[in-house]
Amino acid sequence: MNDKNRKKTRVAVYLIGTRGNSVLLGKRQNTGHMDGCWSLVAGHVAEGESSSKAMIRELEEECGLKVEPNDLVLIGSMHHKSPPYDYMNFIFHVDLTNHEPQNREAHKCEVLKFHSIESLPGPMEPYIKEIIQRSVPQNGIWISEYGWDN
Repeated sequence: MNDKNRKKTRVAVYLIGTRGNSVLLGKRQNTGHMDGCWSLVAGHVAEGESSSKAMIRELEEECGLKVEPNDLVLIGSMHHKSPPYDYMNFIFHVDLTNHEPQNREAHKCEVLKFHSIESLPGPMEPYIKEIIQRSVPQNGIWISEYGWDN
């Protein structure tokens, strides 16, 4: 492949933050991407940053939570086509039973709260729902592709 034709792939992290049989979700607003939809705590990995450091940073920025690297469990990965970009997503689990998440980005997140895994709210992008369904219950590490025409 010619490097001039190569598309950049972005790297992102997603949190499956659980408390019992519930998962932490935020309702997006004012971002220009998936506004009005429920989503997981997530973010882009910065240049030179590891995926685990990015997840720790996003948890503090979005939820006010300080977690240690050993609190994170890598449970999945999704290669996701989302034009004009491709994404390599790393999905981490953190048990939030003993944590109280706070909505630290109210300008981008209307509400942040736990929802039962059996009755997820809508609207929700299908790939987010797939991430949740593949991640709960945990049955080892999963890998998937989403949005490709193959």
